[in-house]
Amino acid sequence: MTIRRFNAASHKDAMRKVRDALGEDAVIVSSRKVANGAEVFAIGEADLAQLHNDDAPKTQLPQSNSDLSSVAEQLLSDVQDMRALLSQQQGVKVQDDNRKRLYRQLRAGGFSDELARQLVALLPSALNHSSKNYADALKWLQQQLLARVAHQSNMQPADWELLQHRGVMALVGPTGVGKTTTTAKLAANYVMQHGNDSLLLVTTDSYRIGAQQQLAIYAELLDVEMHALADGDSLDALAEKMQGKRLVLVDTVGMSQRDQRLAQKIAALGSADYSDATRIVLLLNAAAQQETLDEVARIYKRIAQESELAIHDCILTKLDETARMGGVLDTVIRHHLQVQAVSDGQRVPEDLRVPDIEQLIADTLTLELNESMLAASEWEAAGNQLEPSQVFTHGHLIQASMQKLRAQIPHFDMFIEAMQTGALPEQWQTSAFPDQLEVIRWAAPQPLQGWRHLTPHLGLNKKGLPLLPPVLQHRDMPILPDMAFAPVQLFDYLPETTLLDIFGEHQTGWLATLNVNHRMQANGRTYSVSELIKVHGIPLAKHTINYRGERRRLELTIAAAQSDQSEQVYQVIAGELHGGTGKNPIQRRYWLVDGHCTAEQVSERARMMLQTEEYARLTRLAWRALAEQLKPQSDSTAMEQYHLGLAAALAAIAMHVEYQGAANFAGLRGDLLSLSGKRGRVQGDKLVPAILHVVKAYESLVAAGRDVEAQEFNHE
Repeated sequence: MTIRRFNAASHKDAMRKVRDALGEDAVIVSSRKVANGAEVFAIGEADLAQLHNDDAPKTQLPQSNSDLSSVAEQLLSDVQDMRALLSQQQGVKVQDDNRKRLYRQLRAGGFSDELARQLVALLPSALNHSSKNYADALKWLQQQLLARVAHQSNMQPADWELLQHRGVMALVGPTGVGKTTTTAKLAANYVMQHGNDSLLLVTTDSYRIGAQQQLAIYAELLDVEMHALADGDSLDALAEKMQGKRLVLVDTVGMSQRDQRLAQKIAALGSADYSDATRIVLLLNAAAQQETLDEVARIYKRIAQESELAIHDCILTKLDETARMGGVLDTVIRHHLQVQAVSDGQRVPEDLRVPDIEQLIADTLTLELNESMLAASEWEAAGNQLEPSQVFTHGHLIQASMQKLRAQIPHFDMFIEAMQTGALPEQWQTSAFPDQLEVIRWAAPQPLQGWRHLTPHLGLNKKGLPLLPPVLQHRDMPILPDMAFAPVQLFDYLPETTLLDIFGEHQTGWLATLNVNHRMQANGRTYSVSELIKVHGIPLAKHTINYRGERRRLELTIAAAQSDQSEQVYQVIAGELHGGTGKNPIQRRYWLVDGHCTAEQVSERARMMLQTEEYARLTRLAWRALAEQLKPQSDSTAMEQYHLGLAAALAAIAMHVEYQGAANFAGLRGDLLSLSGKRGRVQGDKLVPAILHVVKAYESLVAAGRDVEAQEFNHE
């Protein structure tokens, strides 16, 4: 079966080419306008006829590499769907497939036509036919939506990220969206955690009658300072009042997104002293129409950008006033916003909480498909327009995913270059760590059990996200002496005491992994680290972190200790991850840190270690996945170095995508899992093959495009 592409100056000329090449009975798969005229994809009658034989062997596209087979399978499914569509148009009764049912479900839930079409086009062929269980297809759809909505979930009140912000936080949005009430709710939650001395309330609303008095009443109840910003002034006018405050919470005046004064009001939120710590949070009314929400988000984000500010966060309000959440969730996905909180009532502070997006999606997709939501005629019209184009949708998403990876992963193009050329880039062969380095994660000087290769070292940025390139280690020199003094050092093992002493002399922070039976001294006695924590451990902190696709509560315990080889005082840290179905922790880890490490630094280093602890295993997984792609070379040593560097880079990219908190990565994670056919939680072991699949599929599409152009050139 072959689908061919025809380009011409006009649609009429393109159709003439189709008739000349494939005959009068050719089936048009897709047609569109392009920059130089028109483009038509068509299939011959003989190829289509093969699909009418139920016993016909599975057809495949001619392919230059194995990745085209998956494209062929999707294409076969598309033509089968097209056949059903043609039968329906000819009057033959065809039962709805799951793709169309999911489309209707999304539209009934309030999602836009554009997003609904995009999502259902990604439905795997195995879940599409009506004979399959619709519940499985609906579960797949819920996972797709959840992966695309950036949000905080399953967090303890003390870990609510929105309340940990230091600097200015301004709530913006149209009139009536609930800014003043939400400001009061946030202020009340903040006071319960941090007290009232470090909070300053500011209002810029001088338009609404009683607006300032309303916030003043809340400020008085909370015993918090409050000031009004005069019309035309910026936050710099309150610089003296803001001194010494941990959080400045600003309730802004409500203005329509079409108000010409909006740009001036947004610009006034900038402050010279808080330029790097100003956070703008957009409030979205869940009961509003999807078109209105889209316009609000688009205009507010554009105006903020023009004022050298940015809107990445949002709070969903009035959940108690809407029956369908699809419209607001659609807006969140479209504009890459991170849902920080939801509000569903007027009570202060009870009716503001961490979002349960999974439940909101489930509730929205379980609405009954009745005539009041989408008329039968509209359903039928939508179904007729929902032409099967899964392959072409996949091609678009593959290209979009590649663009995002290139734009958002530093030095990702070097990884692509290495894949294409069969050699590591020159910059990767110098044993030098990458730019933006804040943390070095030193891999263990011995390989994983059952593997003979040493895991490369890894550089991290200040957020603990992996950077490219990884640094290959050598058995005779596991530590590179000229690069040993990054601000923070993390070790998969306990290094020599002499190196730790050097770190102490240079005030270099570090954290090293201990096994449960490692021996340390305290008060003249020798303990295993587990015994030391039981006898002398003091609870340090509790935090909620992302760990292998889920939110987990990290509980840290600390105890002072000494090594029998040094007089320096260290700190033994025990970390327990909670959040499973049982009462016991799902993971327990022990670390040793320098004696000057603060509680906040301990928490950050422990989080980084936990989130990157799969690096060695993912590198091995990537090695095996790449083994099928790479061709042997005469120099086996050079080939192994290339193979290992490529595998470590792929593992680092997967971890960067998994733990990047930016809202636009939520959509990328969802697309990667969709394109690779993975389901469930987003984890590194799913992202490694997903990223490799997208890279190879993109190469195949580019190669296939060149082949088609060459064939057309030869025909002409």
